[in-house]
Amino acid sequence: MYTQTKVKNQKQAFVVGVEYYEEDLFLEIELGTFYTTQLYAQRIANSIHTVVLLEDRIVLIFKNADSISITDDFLRYTFKFRLCTQSNTLLFDVSTLTQKDDLTHYEGYMEREEDMEEVQWDINTAFRYLQHQYEARNRTFFSLSLSSYYVLPTSQRIEQEGLRDAT
Repeated sequence: MYTQTKVKNQKQAFVVGVEYYEEDLFLEIELGTFYTTQLYAQRIANSIHTVVLLEDRIVLIFKNADSISITDDFLRYTFKFRLCTQSNTLLFDVSTLTQKDDLTHYEGYMEREEDMEEVQWDINTAFRYLQHQYEARNRTFFSLSLSSYYVLPTSQRIEQEGLRDAT
């Protein structure tokens, strides 16, 4: 019989990814599928320190100072860009706020999935878009901010158990 601790530490396959953003441009990067525990998969997702968007590549800088460069022709389908179509200039009456946290939890400023539109852009197009948004043609890079990460279990653990039972 499995205890809660054993089930929590049980290895299985997880798809791990992160999402970073700058202004209204979101970059989702799938780091890969890892056969590990859920806790370790979360550590993998948290291991990225910074994501830098350059004109011709994306650089992932990890907390241990290692880095990976992603170009358009290398791992082309591990990243995608999405635009937030929601306007960031929502107007509301500030005098109606009663608590300090009201502004940070104001739903009008939160991105929702239905506000996101996936765009089929290459790295250079995304870089040019941000240069245009900032009106900064002389910028050579954009350091993106962490938005979220995901750790999704796959069915590989079930398949592996099925194979073990079949032998």
